[in-house]
Formats: sequence, structure tokens, C-alpha cells
Amino acid sequence: MVSKKQKFRTVLLILILAIAIIAGVFGVSYAKGSVVFPWEVTEKQEEEPQVAEEPEAEKVKEATAKEEELQKEVEKVEEPEEPVEEEPEEPEEPETTAATTGVSLDYYGALHVEDGKLVDESGDVAVLTGVSSHGLSWYPEYVTPETIESLRNNWGINVIRLAMYTSDYNGYCVAGEDVQNTLKDNIDAAVEAATENDMYVIIDWHILNDSNPNEYKAQAIQFFGEMVRKYEDNENVIYEICNEPNGDTTWEDICNYANEVIPVIRNVDSDAVILVGTPNWSSDLDSVKEAPLDYDNIMYTYHFYAGTHKSSARNTLTDALDAGLPVFISEYGFVSADGDGSVDTKEAAKWQDIIDEYQLSSCIWNLSNKAEGSALISSDCDKTADWEEEELSEQGQYFFDMLTTIDTSKQENEKISDETSEDIKEKEQKLNKEKSNLEKKR
Repeated sequence: MVSKKQKFRTVLLILILAIAIIAGVFGVSYAKGSVVFPWEVTEKQEEEPQVAEEPEAEKVKEATAKEEELQKEVEKVEEPEEPVEEEPEEPEEPETTAATTGVSLDYYGALHVEDGKLVDESGDVAVLTGVSSHGLSWYPEYVTPETIESLRNNWGINVIRLAMYTSDYNGYCVAGEDVQNTLKDNIDAAVEAATENDMYVIIDWHILNDSNPNEYKAQAIQFFGEMVRKYEDNENVIYEICNEPNGDTTWEDICNYANEVIPVIRNVDSDAVILVGTPNWSSDLDSVKEAPLDYDNIMYTYHFYAGTHKSSARNTLTDALDAGLPVFISEYGFVSADGDGSVDTKEAAKWQDIIDEYQLSSCIWNLSNKAEGSALISSDCDKTADWEEEELSEQGQYFFDMLTTIDTSKQENEKISDETSEDIKEKEQKLNKEKSNLEKKR
């Protein structure tokens, strides 16, 4: 028979064993997460959303990264590649078929008048051969720097005359301040271009229909005062104070005008060469011979047109030249005096002989494509530089051919001759010295 004490031990053992089994089962379940303590419920609830959110955040990050990569790829496609810097190729100079005379007339430096001649600083005769523009208001495109450079390079001339009308079409004295400023701007550009190309430039106060220069004397005084102050340092600027006095204008009228305008120039530039027009369209030199102006560096203009002016006009010119009168042919043509018609080649040759014989300076009328005989450019040519020979008018071609015959070797020969003479003198002096030394030894 089992005692109570033994039963108690058996029951206690069973209880301990049951507790151990239950505790083992519970521990295993807790380890697997099947059992949650009450105090852990809050923590689990707080952690579960975070666990749930993590995959979403990763997805967002991945999507953002992909989007950024895609955007970069798009930008690479849209962004133009930077051009590779290449060394600029030198532009090829355009070929030109412009007619050239093969002549380059001399630039003499500062000029003055001596013994009835236009001369350089050494007293050697200076011959200026060139062209006169038409009216600056009519054809300003023919006095641009490009045109002047072309005239120098292709034709070889060394002077251009700027014909600024005073009263005719948009003339300086009648058209208002705006036109005056435009004309002065054109003159300034032309003077600068002539200077850069070693050319002389004549600023011509081109009276015509106003007949008497005294009509706009006040404006002339103002104009030449402004011009000489601007160009007093330019040795290549010549002032023509009245183009062609005409009608009943006398030499006395011209002298009265000149005696007020010339001092304005002389007060600033004491050496500038000044051209003075003569009565009857600058053809009356007899009146001038009787009472020339009392100034230095003055020349008197003479104009002719071969188709109208013949032997008697040539005699007037040669008589004045033989008397020592300094004459500058600031305007002429090989056609008729009205500026039209064909070239009178027979009379033109006679006039040219006198120009060559007396070494006269001259400007042919006129550089434009106006539909008239005296225009040098053909009326169907709209170029303002680098003309081909067939683009010249009849007079233009005659003048061009005349330029090709100018003998530019004379001055070179004179220089060679002078140098040879100096060499001879030096040798003579050396021989004489040696001879003297020999005599002393004897």
C-alpha cells in the first residue's frame, strides 16, 4: 500500500513534468513568433507599418533613380555637341577682271607753285592727272573709299576732284543743313581715302547756275574756313574756290570774291595750293594776265571740251602759259561743251599734246554712268569700281588708253642721271686729290 508521502511526490513530479513540457512548448512557440506577450503588442503595431513601408520606399527610390537616368539620356540627345574649333580658312581673294593701265603716277608730297609751275619740295615739276566727280549730290557712290582705291590701283591716277555744286540740284547753299552735313561727310570720306592711297584731292566749290561766286560768298567763307581747319595737316588737299564763273561775271568780280575767301584759307594754312576760276566758264586767261592775284601758291583754272574748243582756245592757253601764268586744267572733256556727243579724237590729240608739252595737271569730267558723252562709265553699267574696259564709255575708253601711254620712266631716268652726275663729281674730286698728292711727293 502506497503511503501518502509517496503519492504526494508522484503528483508533484507529474506537475513539474507537465510544467516543463508546457514551458518547452511555449518557449518554442515564442521563439517562432507564434506567441506575443501583451506588453509587446504596441511595439509590434509600431514596427509593422515600418516593415510595410520599406519596400514602398525602395520602389520610389528605384523609380526616381531610373527617371533621373532617363532624363540624363534625354539631355544627352537634346544637347547639341559643342562644335570642334577649327582654324579659319583664309578667304580666297575674288578674281577680278578689272582693266588696268599698268601705270602708277607719282605722289610728290607737299606741293607749291614756282615760276608758273606746280612743283614738289625740291622744285621739280609735279604733274597731277586724274578725274573729276560729277556732282556729289547726284552721284555720291562714285566718291566712296572703294571707288577711290580702285582708281588708284587700276588706273594709276594721282588726283581726284570733288565737285560739290553750290546751287544746282541739292546744292550746298540751297538744300538745307542735313544735305550740307551729308556732303561734308562724303568729302571727309573721300579725303581720307585719297590720303590713304597717296592721291591728291581737290575740294571744288562748284558754282554754275549761280554764275557769280559773290552770290554765296558768305557761305563760301564759312565752308572753306571749316575745310582748312579740318585738313590743315593734309599736304594733299587743294582748294578750288570757284568752278566756272559765267554770264556777265568779270575778273574784277572774281578778284573781289577771292580777296575775301583766300585769306580765310591762308590764315590757317599758309602753303595750301588754291585754284581760282576765270571768267566765261573758266576760259578767259587774258584778263588774268593783266591783273593776277597777289598771293603765293595760286593757280588759275582753264576748262576746255575738244568737240567745241579748238585752235583759238588752245592759243589762249599757250599764250598764258608762255607768259608764265600758272594754269591748272581742273575740268575738260574730249566731247562737246554741253557734256554730250562723241569723242573728237582729232582735236583731243591736239589738246593732249599741249598738256604733255607744258606738263600741265588736269582732271577729266566726269566719273559717273550718266547717259551723256562726258561720263566715263557706260550708262548700262552699275558698278562703281573695278571696271572692265568694255564697261567704260567711249570717252572713258579714250581716257583709259591715254593713261596707258604716259611715260613714267622720265623721273626715274632723271634720278639715275643725277646719281651718275654725283658719282662723276666724286670721282673727279678723288682724282684731283690723288694728283695733288703725287705732285707734292715729286
